[in-house]
Amino acid sequence: MLHTNTSKQTIKQLGSREFKKMILAATCWLNEHKDYVDSLNVFPVPDGDTGTNMYLTVLNAAKEVQSTESDYVSDIADALQEGALMGARGNSGVILSQLFRGIAKGLRGKRIMTASDLANALKSASDMAYKAVMKPVEGTILTVARYVGVGAVEKAKTSEDVIQVLETAIKEGEIALKKTPELLPVLKEANVVDAGGQGYLFLLEGILRVLKGQPVESDLKVIENKKSEDIQRAQPEGISHENIEFQYCTEFMIVGENAPIDKIREHLEGFGDSLLVVGSKDLVKVHVHTNNPGLVLDYALTHGSLIKIKIENMVEQTQQREEKMARESVIVTPKKPFGIVSVAAGEGLAEIFESLGVDQVVRGGQSMNPSTQDLVEAVEKINSEHVIILPNNKNIIFAAEQVKNISKKEIIVIPSRSIPQGIGSLMKLNPEVNFNDNAEIMIHGLDEVKTGEITHAVRDSRVNGMEIKSGNCLGLYDGDIQVVGRDSQNTAHELLSKMITEDDYLITVYYGSDISEEQAEELKALLEDKFADLDIELYYGGQPLYDYIFSVE
Repeated sequence: MLHTNTSKQTIKQLGSREFKKMILAATCWLNEHKDYVDSLNVFPVPDGDTGTNMYLTVLNAAKEVQSTESDYVSDIADALQEGALMGARGNSGVILSQLFRGIAKGLRGKRIMTASDLANALKSASDMAYKAVMKPVEGTILTVARYVGVGAVEKAKTSEDVIQVLETAIKEGEIALKKTPELLPVLKEANVVDAGGQGYLFLLEGILRVLKGQPVESDLKVIENKKSEDIQRAQPEGISHENIEFQYCTEFMIVGENAPIDKIREHLEGFGDSLLVVGSKDLVKVHVHTNNPGLVLDYALTHGSLIKIKIENMVEQTQQREEKMARESVIVTPKKPFGIVSVAAGEGLAEIFESLGVDQVVRGGQSMNPSTQDLVEAVEKINSEHVIILPNNKNIIFAAEQVKNISKKEIIVIPSRSIPQGIGSLMKLNPEVNFNDNAEIMIHGLDEVKTGEITHAVRDSRVNGMEIKSGNCLGLYDGDIQVVGRDSQNTAHELLSKMITEDDYLITVYYGSDISEEQAEELKALLEDKFADLDIELYYGGQPLYDYIFSVE
């Protein structure tokens, strides 16, 4: 990791200009290491997005900082926490925003920052993050942040040097990070340290490097993937098909060894726009708008095999959207007693949620967590002062809760952890009942469905005594791995056999973007034969990453 400051350089105070430089350095240094942080989080289902979520969160914060003109470090810190809150993605991003909020509290009213001020800010960051989490868990970023804060405060008692205080804080954080596998058995079993804690240390390391004059990134420019938010939510209204420069939305994943993510990103920049290249060295997600999808795929093949390929004609899609908008433009949306925002990935699932009364569907889900701002924008589009939010993913609940602190509307978050829970809660809606009573009814509805999912392992691992190889099919029952198989159909059959009880009466199957209708019908026939006493319903979900999602009632 880092080495002790061997130079005689001493920094006793920092102004707003230096503080801004520190934040930009931290952002760039995390950007350099976010893929590694993601790889720590992949265990073994494809949700390895902690590094990406933290980076996108701090990126939004850095943009706010860049646009802030003030001589007070307190104002810079305020911009930092406000930008992080709006850009927070996933649990790791929300916790990071709370750490920044604590830093802002610790620096309140400060024009300059001394070593003691920095130490108090880091301690305040830890305190704020612990308060923000309802049930703090040790062995996470919280533990690392606590060691960082305590270490900084102790060092500040004997040193006025900002560099020495920060070095000590990072060393204490590294000690805590090494302890995380002992505190969380799931980390020990995977032989990894906590991803969020590692990401936090990378941010602090970036700050230390720039203070010591070490290289971080040329000119400390914040690197931003163009329009990365396009993949999280639908295209904005008002875009004409005549204005689309690049016609084909092209998405795929590269499976290979040590794929050069930065090199791939740099090469593909010349093929179009809306480029997103994220993932680990062994599994890379690519999204780009281009007129030459064939050339993009040919280049990608030089770095590994391709899976989950999807190419959509955006001109045709936009024409259809324009025609729909034209038909609906004569309709004036009346003010509603309450509205509903739901998160879902997949066109089929989005249509299902809309058919059940959802006003705004925010595109996102596993490995594609929408930001708090995405959710706020959806809330503000609804013509109602009362809004219910359905996150439909455990890693989005925390971000959804932050909307309450931003919007002036009354917000209730239904803590749905899966798509079936979200749909199940919507089935309880009663138009004759008021906002709060409906929310209570919907919350009770969460426990009336069981969720099953079929996905694929993205790394070798061992879970609950089960040996898992990369590429294996995984059957998850309410989020826990219960079945490891070789193909989706047999894994699905075995998983449902574990889920079904004599009290169940309905299995609803949502098949994903990588499953054909024929395959889905084959599975339905198999289930009808196996579970003859149950009703089987089949719907196209179009969700990525998960071949099947099951709801059992």
